[in-house]
Amino acid sequence: MEEVKLKRKGELFKDEEGNLILVNEANEAYRVDEIVAYVWSICDGRTVEEVVTEFSNLSETSADEVREPLLDLINRLKAASLVE
Repeated sequence: MEEVKLKRKGELFKDEEGNLILVNEANEAYRVDEIVAYVWSICDGRTVEEVVTEFSNLSETSADEVREPLLDLINRLKAASLVE
């Protein structure tokens, strides 16, 4: 079975104060930090494992350490209709 590729949805904006805001297609806005915005940005066309690998390389942390928090974050992005 081929692992499903994630698809990024919505758009990323900065508000007047410089806060990062993710807005889904229903125009619901979520204030996020740079890490969430980065994970959202790399979710396009990659599998969950590829996202885990890229994030662990960037953060110089083992994939085992970042897998669970990233899965939780990706699931929350899915629930907010920002990733499918």
